[in-house]
Amino acid sequence: MPHNVSHSIQVDLDRKLVDLRIGGLISPEDAAWIGEELRAAIRALGPDVGKHVTLYDGSGVPVVPQETVELIKNTLDNPAVRAIWARKVAFVVSTALARMQAQRLREVRADIGIFDDRERAIAWLMEP
Repeated sequence: MPHNVSHSIQVDLDRKLVDLRIGGLISPEDAAWIGEELRAAIRALGPDVGKHVTLYDGSGVPVVPQETVELIKNTLDNPAVRAIWARKVAFVVSTALARMQAQRLREVRADIGIFDDRERAIAWLMEP
């Protein structure tokens, strides 16, 4: 069954901000290939990898299948992914269930910020 997933990745070099906007029902397969694109964008930062911040704007995602949450959690826990971790990570969510799912990711990265809107998330990411 095809999923209606949309996403975009933008890199703001001046602010060292990697911005992933995503919408729709995200299957584990969708999360895997979008994750590969995201990691490629992060690696393109060159010497700024690790000095960057990442915004996951999932305001267009009402809920994520449990299998997708597990895949994202396992990916965040992967040593190869940890090697290119952002200095700070923020998630923007639009529903109470999506917030609970994002909070589960704190099991592998306790400092994740979870917000209801982009502006507050970006302001937090830009703080020293």
